[in-house]
Amino acid sequence: MKNKNDIVALNDSQILRWICELNGIENLDEEVSNLKKQIKFIKKQPKSKENKDKIKELYEKLYSLQYQKDYFCLIMNSDKDYDRANQEFKINDYKYHRLLGTNGGIKKSTITYVGDNVYKEIVKRMDNGRDKTKPIIPAKLEAYQALICSGSIPVTMPRILIVNDCNVTFKEDVIKISDECEGEPQLTYEKDYEIEYCDSDGYGFMSPDYSHTINKDLYGDEFEGQTISGVNTRYAWTKGMLFTFDFVEFAKRVNHEIYMVKDAWGEWRDVRDYDVILTTSMVKLWDSYESLEHFITCCNENHYQFSVTKTTPHELENVRNSNYQFLQTYDLSDEELYELCKPTIDEITDVLGCDWRKSIVFAKGMYLSEDNVDCIDDDFIKAIMIDKRMLDDSFVLRKIHSMIKKRISDAAKGSIKLSGNFAIVSGDLYSLAQSIFGLPITGLLKSGEVYHKYWIDKNVDEIALFRAPMTCHNNIRRKKVVHNEEMDFWYQYNTAGIILNSWDTTCDALNGADKDSDTFFQQTIK
Repeated sequence: MKNKNDIVALNDSQILRWICELNGIENLDEEVSNLKKQIKFIKKQPKSKENKDKIKELYEKLYSLQYQKDYFCLIMNSDKDYDRANQEFKINDYKYHRLLGTNGGIKKSTITYVGDNVYKEIVKRMDNGRDKTKPIIPAKLEAYQALICSGSIPVTMPRILIVNDCNVTFKEDVIKISDECEGEPQLTYEKDYEIEYCDSDGYGFMSPDYSHTINKDLYGDEFEGQTISGVNTRYAWTKGMLFTFDFVEFAKRVNHEIYMVKDAWGEWRDVRDYDVILTTSMVKLWDSYESLEHFITCCNENHYQFSVTKTTPHELENVRNSNYQFLQTYDLSDEELYELCKPTIDEITDVLGCDWRKSIVFAKGMYLSEDNVDCIDDDFIKAIMIDKRMLDDSFVLRKIHSMIKKRISDAAKGSIKLSGNFAIVSGDLYSLAQSIFGLPITGLLKSGEVYHKYWIDKNVDEIALFRAPMTCHNNIRRKKVVHNEEMDFWYQYNTAGIILNSWDTTCDALNGADKDSDTFFQQTIK
């Protein structure tokens, strides 16, 4: 028997799509949508026993489609439970086998098992024809295998090229931490310390044309012909961001119309034949294949879909609530603290003043617009939108006051309004393009500089960068926002991300960030 409390909702993923395929379900989303439409239509018909039975039958069919008995997440209470479960077990006379532990699942003592009917085929597809003689740390292998469980949306299959990463060397003054000795870690100041750095760690390129395609795939005809700044991707062994960059135009203008580059295996390729360029830091086990063709063939044979897990937003916020960690390292005077908290105090005061417009914004946020107003849940806020006199209703007032109390409590813990936003990070796109074409790597940005169109449009010269978790004030970095005609051209498609330079340790300072969709909080500096 199935207990509804034992069933959880999951985002669609590569493994769930495989399971549907192996069970003969070709298009789950379409079938579910059709069933829901039928149920909705019959519910509007006159009540009768026949209609009631039909609705019950449709709901049972809907449930059977959505319920995935072949995917089972088991929570472990002890090592003994884990050892016993890995010897195989049955639920409702159906056998399960251990598949893997995802990064998020292991933190919660949860392991993924799959049904006996699909287990062997899932394992075969998961390994994707890799060279199993190549040594690899088991924990790393399982982390890479777990990418098939990431929530993702399939998009149009691109023509894929894989190239080596962009590696640079520079010198910077650093504080080194060593825990090799007994007692407390030792800190030493190193001047002009030489650093070898992978500037393209976790990201690659997609062409403007393919960017148009993905934007339409994900958001519909409304965005046809428009680029999207970047997307976080999944494919076989693949994780990382693709940022829109016209690498064909780069070959034409900068590389003197020479379009040939070497792929990761040393073979010459014409970039005009490809839609996306992945780097070796994105394709984790690329060297377990003999060539690019071998990798793509294995992916096709094992039915991998090119998918997206996350995108850069079409528009960045102007205000975000801070994390207490961003504030705790500052020594603020009472006056500075009041100035910092004033936007939050004003927000609460406005709502207490019973301004119905500000009450709606307070409850529903900055993204409320004419386009999405119809999607708001049927709650007390929609009632206020229909008739502002609902603010006089005692129930509505209690609900708003409860939200205000929570807002005050959160603010006391450091969650206050700041002028800034979170943006996905990339390296210097120009540096990666130079590396791909075998040119000397200079980039367009110098040490201490960033490019961010959001702040450029606001004529902001300096910003502070933050990333949780923070441990000390050194985790904050102050950067100059720069641009010129050349940067504006080559970075024109990255309207929602922050582009870092290739010549400083910003990512190391911000707790070892990389460019596979990590975000920085950015705030103006007055």
